[in-house]
Amino acid sequence: MKKLGVILFLLFLIVPLAFAEDQAKVDKAYTCLEGKVSGKCATLTLDEQLFSLLALSYDSGIATSCKSALIANSNNQMCWPKSGCKLKETAIATIAMNYIGADASKPEAWLLNQTKIPTDLNWYLEIDSRDATSCAIKYDTSNSTSNTVQMGADKKLSISGSGSCFSLANGNYWLQISNSCLGKTFRVSCDKDFFTALLYKKQSSDVWHISSNTQSASASGTTENKVVSLCFKQGSDCDYEGSLWATLALQRNNPVDSYVPYLIANAQDNAKYSPYSFLQKIAPADEFLVNIRNLQNPSGFWDINSGYGRYYDTSLAIIGLREISDDPQVQESKDWLQSAQASDGCWQTIKDTAFILYSAWPREPSFGGGGITNDYCEDYGKSCASNTECVDAGGEVLGNYECREDSLKICCSIQVAQKTCADKGGVKCSSTEDCSGDGSLVSASDSTRCCIGGTCEEREQASCEVDTTFQCKSTCAADEEIKTGSEFSCTGGEFCCALKIQAKKSYWWIWLLIFLIILVVLGIVFRNQLRVYLFKLRSGGKSSSVQQTRPPFPPMSSMPRGMQMRPMPRPGMPPSSSSRPPAQKGSKIDQELEETLKKLKEMSK
Repeated sequence: MKKLGVILFLLFLIVPLAFAEDQAKVDKAYTCLEGKVSGKCATLTLDEQLFSLLALSYDSGIATSCKSALIANSNNQMCWPKSGCKLKETAIATIAMNYIGADASKPEAWLLNQTKIPTDLNWYLEIDSRDATSCAIKYDTSNSTSNTVQMGADKKLSISGSGSCFSLANGNYWLQISNSCLGKTFRVSCDKDFFTALLYKKQSSDVWHISSNTQSASASGTTENKVVSLCFKQGSDCDYEGSLWATLALQRNNPVDSYVPYLIANAQDNAKYSPYSFLQKIAPADEFLVNIRNLQNPSGFWDINSGYGRYYDTSLAIIGLREISDDPQVQESKDWLQSAQASDGCWQTIKDTAFILYSAWPREPSFGGGGITNDYCEDYGKSCASNTECVDAGGEVLGNYECREDSLKICCSIQVAQKTCADKGGVKCSSTEDCSGDGSLVSASDSTRCCIGGTCEEREQASCEVDTTFQCKSTCAADEEIKTGSEFSCTGGEFCCALKIQAKKSYWWIWLLIFLIILVVLGIVFRNQLRVYLFKLRSGGKSSSVQQTRPPFPPMSSMPRGMQMRPMPRPGMPPSSSSRPPAQKGSKIDQELEETLKKLKEMSK
């Protein structure tokens, strides 16, 4: 037991030391980067200036110096670089300027002027109802142009009228929208309860996506549907990588819904640019998280042939996963990054080091706020609460930080004790219940589903989700398939998605390996003590030397019936009460005892 206590003590000692060592490596990396950047911003490349400004924004002196160098490298502070404006560089500069609290209105305006309608997407209008129905579609400002659509009991459509914006598609279940009519508002009214949805897909792909703008209406009601689809161009063509960065840069101060369809539809063909990390920040969805996770190398890094290297790819992946607290894959990537850290604390280049620190170990900016990582309130030791709770507690509302768990809360400068659901005048709903009427679900200290102003009512479950391995989604991931049929129905125009191959990474063997290594090391360090301890166990706890003074007793089977033999006591020792006969000569136990005695004698010399 004493030895076990020593082992446990060492384990408890090693764990906090490991955390302290990790933090020391992070501090060393920041010190290294400061040494390479401080006083040298003007001599750095544009990429180095941009990422260094994001990483070192906590140091007001370096941030001010790098901001001046960055402005000098611009075209009248509108776009970067000065020698010829580029989409990606201007977008990152916009993020950096916003992050340090500088005026970014000029580059934002420049980015908004670089948009166009992508020509590689097909758009469709879906009209659905439980019963056969007749619908009218009106468009143009005067509503003079219209089509009449009949939907039969088999859900198939027929169309008539003067309008030329629609044609039947997908087996006559949907209406394809002509490219010349993109941007028009389509007003749909049916004589039965109905819903409408906009769908799209890339022309060269078989993957369908449903727009978030899904609407429903009662009989004779109206829904409005408008296709607004844009990309960002470099020259005259859509630039996918630049569109990712530009959308990310603009989302802080501008609506970005119109850019999302182009980014989603073209993601699979542009995997080298880490599109799912951007999309998870722009329009979070489970399928984006799945795609990020599946691309991680077993060693802990991401390397997706972007051309920028695995440090860049890993940094982008961490940004995509950062909204999840204590994500194990993020921790694995951090472990790998620290194992690859150079002796001076930096990584391969200034750009790599700056991007790694900004994504994996960001420090609170001295001013500004609002970079790629969203600056989550919880990451900087502040608390999330309602505006009233923060003010009543004497705190200050920090507008530059977001709350990870509840986007409706604000970031408070002090820790605020959150009220229980009952204190808020609400009632706790279960995971299968929704808040009815005009009520709303909010978070409380004892529940994340506190219903205020309503009652908890059981939510109607879609038939798709009766099987817990299926899930209703607006878009199925690349490794999922769409389940069709009445038993796989979803509400709101969503698809029933199921994994084609359900694989889950498991890392239990890594922890087992670490534990075994620790045991081996401890066994080597305490090998002599263990030998003595094992010998004591075999000899019944006696520590004195043993000498054979006579031949062993014969086996019990050869003794006369009724006769019992006891071992003779050793000199100076009381007779043993044990009736167990000693081991036979030449047995395995006897040989091991001889070898152990021999080793003990050698150790005592």
